[in-house]
Amino acid sequence: MAVRERGVVSGVLGVVAVVVVAFWVAVLSLLSLGAFAPGLGLLGDVGTAVAATTAAPFVLVGLVLVGAAALLRRRFRRVGTALVGLGALVVVASLVISGMIWSAASTAGGSVNPFAALVPAPSTRTDPDEHLVYTTTPTGQELRAAVYRPAAPGAPLAVYVHGGGWVAGSELDRGKDMRWFADRGWLVVSVEYTLATADRPTWDVAGPQVGCALTWAAAQAPRWGADASRIALLGDSAGGQLAITNAYQAAVGQARSSCGGTVPKSSAVAVQYPAVDPRGGYAEGYAFGDSLATDTRQLGRAYFGGTPDEVPDRYQALSGATVITPEAPPTLVISPDDDVVVPPAGVRDFADRATRAGIDTTLVELPFANHAYDTGAQGSLGNQARLTITENWLRTRVG
Repeated sequence: MAVRERGVVSGVLGVVAVVVVAFWVAVLSLLSLGAFAPGLGLLGDVGTAVAATTAAPFVLVGLVLVGAAALLRRRFRRVGTALVGLGALVVVASLVISGMIWSAASTAGGSVNPFAALVPAPSTRTDPDEHLVYTTTPTGQELRAAVYRPAAPGAPLAVYVHGGGWVAGSELDRGKDMRWFADRGWLVVSVEYTLATADRPTWDVAGPQVGCALTWAAAQAPRWGADASRIALLGDSAGGQLAITNAYQAAVGQARSSCGGTVPKSSAVAVQYPAVDPRGGYAEGYAFGDSLATDTRQLGRAYFGGTPDEVPDRYQALSGATVITPEAPPTLVISPDDDVVVPPAGVRDFADRATRAGIDTTLVELPFANHAYDTGAQGSLGNQARLTITENWLRTRVG
């Protein structure tokens, strides 16, 4: 009787083990498929969204699943064999993704440590050294700047403009990344600007506020021991559009500051997935549902106060092509291949136009990467690629 009971228990545990292993093999297989076939709708969107974060850990997880499936194969031969095969495909797919991201980063002057990417750290908030009000708007809103100081004096100044589709985000969002730059000798100032809402467009407000922040940061830099003559302007997504507009307009003395003064010229501007083609982004961007969080068309309507057909002059005025000038500073553009929020075609057309205008332009195309590919975890493949490519490129232009 006891032997029979042990046999039943063993059989139940075996079935449970098969179900658990099969579940995780299926999940990893689907995500891998989505990464390699981004056109598969939501599956492709999710697969490309996580690939730059999960590819390296998936190698380890896949190997564990293959080992577990091999053990199960002794009792469940057909199922175990199938799971071993699928698990092996996951491992191979993860290695290919990891290798191609590593290769792209290396080619662009960055560096990726695949072993560090095996166990990336959560992107939790890191407090700045100072969190200061740099201006107060006419409506009484205090706009703040997060300051991350380097250890040594004489550092160049890096001003960062956060993303969030012009309607979300904070100057505190990328604290770990800002600290990473500060640890490598940059004075980093991450700046806030007024966010748009469905009934309050900020297309003519946010840009001058960034100009004000840049003016303020340059004026304050000497008290932090930094060199205000060497300025790098950085931005992601919507912040990339604001950074490009300010840097390019400042190069010809046309940038505006909401708090007065002359917006200083940037020595270099480094952006990733910048919203420099707002009309194209409206027509081709991501739409899944009907909210600011799921429909990029609503982001454009909120920021510009209407559709491209309703307010064409606003979209045109803030497009990258409009502000291109031969006097613009050297420009780094990082563009993920599978971006569903800021279509790569518009970003790469901007980079091509900038190059043809005589601007020192570097375009980096990252495979298996979607919008915000670098934000999933600190130390992930995507996060390492973005940070090292940007910092190494800036060193050659700013010093």
